Amino acid sequence: MKPVGTSPWLAPAAALYGAGVRLRNWLYDRNILSGKSFPIPIICVGNLAVGGTGKTPLVEYLIETLQSEYRIAVVSRGYKRATKGLLHATPESTAREIGDEPRQILRKYPHITMVVEGNRNRAIEYIMTLPEEERPQVILLDDGFQHRATKASLSLLLTDCQHPFMSDKLLPAGRLREPIKGRLRADAVVVTRCPQDMSPMDQRIMERNLSLYSNQTIYFSTIQYGQLSPLFPEEAIPQLIQDPHTARVIAIAGIGQPELFFRELSRRFSRVETHTYADHHVFSPREIAQMETWLRSSCDFIIMTEKDAMRLEGGDYKLSPLLRQRIYYLPIQTLFLGRSAERLQELLHTTLRKYYPR
Repeated sequence: MKPVGTSPWLAPAAALYGAGVRLRNWLYDRNILSGKSFPIPIICVGNLAVGGTGKTPLVEYLIETLQSEYRIAVVSRGYKRATKGLLHATPESTAREIGDEPRQILRKYPHITMVVEGNRNRAIEYIMTLPEEERPQVILLDDGFQHRATKASLSLLLTDCQHPFMSDKLLPAGRLREPIKGRLRADAVVVTRCPQDMSPMDQRIMERNLSLYSNQTIYFSTIQYGQLSPLFPEEAIPQLIQDPHTARVIAIAGIGQPELFFRELSRRFSRVETHTYADHHVFSPREIAQMETWLRSSCDFIIMTEKDAMRLEGGDYKLSPLLRQRIYYLPIQTLFLGRSAERLQELLHTTLRKYYPR
């Protein structure tokens, strides 16, 4: 594990930031500040670091796992949305209105309840006022690990296998939102983006390095990419993607960790030109015009991450027919290794049976 490279000049700022976070956590640990409990199971998905660790694919995995038995709600702050306050999203809500990650989830699962609100307690209180026949039975709290004002029934903490929090530092010297000790509040840790052939020995080394309590469980997962999908299927040109050895591809990624996305496209196509943007990047009209120029001169089609594509899907951009015909995205999903899926499902059902005895 390679430690995060940082400037020594940032160490004092990181120390001040860490002191503030430690004080806040100490106040919660001593019940001087208290979290609010709700009479509904709340499953929190979060991490210690800023940037991508695979939270959205895991939330989607949880929906897939639970939706046949329970009505599901997702609560998200809707990062970088243009709206304010509480918003009960609909399948017609755009990424600009609710954020790209909530839009991605709701596009796949239009039947769930999606509420975006920075104050998680306010969002849950709103959900509890919904008519009983519509009221969700399980709430998934997206990116809520540091939101201790809400008491979760089950906390799943994610860490990237390639960038584990044990080798990171506090903001702004590193990417950690809180000290590594915070991992001990989690009920379970999910190690994401593992190699699909990760050996049992490497898994044991990771588990040892995490130094969890004996009552905490650990699961190992990877990202699985699906089939390329046109963003506007009704306008896409059939058989546009021809010979992968000759097709000219421009790959666009505005996510926290784009390396796996670019690597996957390079595996599928011989001629790939990559362009990286900041996480949750909002494309400017000039950048949209640049994409069209690429299509007219230097590439056959554009492939984006699924999250990036959500920001272009709504009516916020006036995309030309050429762009609408030739923009694709690469879906992703969480795939658990070995018995991790079975063990996690056992943990989920054990937690939910406390609220819904069979």
